[in-house]
Amino acid sequence: MYKFIKKATIVKSFAIGLFTTALYNTAGAQKDTFLKITMPSAGEFHNNKPAGKGWINLLDTTLWNAEGQYWQLNNGILHGESKAQDQHHYGYTKKIYKDFELNVLIKMTGNEEANSGVCIRIHPDNFDIVPGYQIDMGKGYWGSLWEEGRASMVQKYPDSLAVKLVKANEWNHYYIIAKGHHIQAWLNGVKTIDIIHDEGFLDGNIGIQLCHGRQRYTVVDVKAMYVKEL
Repeated sequence: MYKFIKKATIVKSFAIGLFTTALYNTAGAQKDTFLKITMPSAGEFHNNKPAGKGWINLLDTTLWNAEGQYWQLNNGILHGESKAQDQHHYGYTKKIYKDFELNVLIKMTGNEEANSGVCIRIHPDNFDIVPGYQIDMGKGYWGSLWEEGRASMVQKYPDSLAVKLVKANEWNHYYIIAKGHHIQAWLNGVKTIDIIHDEGFLDGNIGIQLCHGRQRYTVVDVKAMYVKEL
């Protein structure tokens, strides 16, 4: 009887140790790391337009602030390009949004250091200094929640899963929900961000980033960007 109790205690202690280790290692990361399609039907696209009513098309030059030498809208596609820059070059909406859903079809090319992000609740000082959230894009950043100029990495999505999920040099779909301090995002149908971040901004502009870097060449094309205010 004593041996049985002792063995059971050892097994239980080992299990608790594994759980504690796993909990520690995933702190700050998206807990549901399975490559499951869990995106709500509200995030679905049909003919490059989101399903349902109430969506506003943001790909309209009258709605944006941007530097013309880095951003152009041609035939309904927003194109951004920067190479070996010391400064960021953001494009962002003139309007400030609070709670919303955002649907984006985006493609990033360039070199291996290319980096961008779908920006939400940003508070630009200029086209270079833009604090706020980025639903990130780039090697080591895809699917993660970054807060520029503030907390940095808020929630990291595992690189081992991102490489299986991202369509390199092709169109990728981000569906984002920002409601209060709760931020959720799906990349190609898989949830990669789900966090309540009490320190983040509760409103701000929506935009796209061209990241700085002397070794970086980033090309971004956006063929669909729709917002629905909640």
